[in-house]
Amino acid sequence: MSSNPNAIEKTLMIMEAFIEEPFEYTAKELSDKLNISKPTIHRILNLLEKGDFVKRTADLTKYTVGHKSYIIGMQYAKRQNTYADIRRIVDEVSKATGQQVGYTVLEGEKVISIYESEFYNKTINYMPGEIYTVNCGVYGKVLMAYSHSIEELEKLVYEIELKPVTPKAFTDPAKLLEEYRKIRKMGYSESYGEYIEGTIGIGAPTFSSNGKVHGCIGLSGIGTETFIKNKPEYIKEVLKGAAEISRLLR
Repeated sequence: MSSNPNAIEKTLMIMEAFIEEPFEYTAKELSDKLNISKPTIHRILNLLEKGDFVKRTADLTKYTVGHKSYIIGMQYAKRQNTYADIRRIVDEVSKATGQQVGYTVLEGEKVISIYESEFYNKTINYMPGEIYTVNCGVYGKVLMAYSHSIEELEKLVYEIELKPVTPKAFTDPAKLLEEYRKIRKMGYSESYGEYIEGTIGIGAPTFSSNGKVHGCIGLSGIGTETFIKNKPEYIKEVLKGAAEISRLLR
């Protein structure tokens, strides 16, 4: 955005704020976050609310995305090739493992979730439309590792922002590069409390007919002894799901 954003740019800034946690804000919080005057925030929110692009929370104190924004997001998801079949495979892996499973794609340098299974865990609570970082968690690490050559990654790790989402997130460029190399060698990724503390993730890439990475199917759960015991089976199911999705994309 420009240093002196116009009305349209300010509207886009407000909408972009809703894709970041906590996903709901008061007008004052948006004003402080975006450095836009409170009267302007109110004026734009009123217009967006009339169009159902934002709505009030149940207690009427904050704003969050409205159903029109959700519809736009679903249209984006449906544009992805064989979306319905990808969703079916994700649900099958979730059912087979009893864990939450989702699917993400890379748009530019943004890792975007286009689907999450109905198995929602209160601790994990990944949601469609959420954006993930590329230095922690299986979604971001897998898509970054496979969307660039090693030579490109050697430069990118020193250029991209490495957010310390949790203490276990990769913030050292050299270590992150080594992690990308490991993922490409193994064919899948594991994550231990990198995005949400106390959780374990397993993710594998899917590929389009041109051989380029299309997305990542990822499984996540609480890092209990049972999960660790069943992890080899979970890895097998995730890799199976990734292979099935890749076959659909050919």
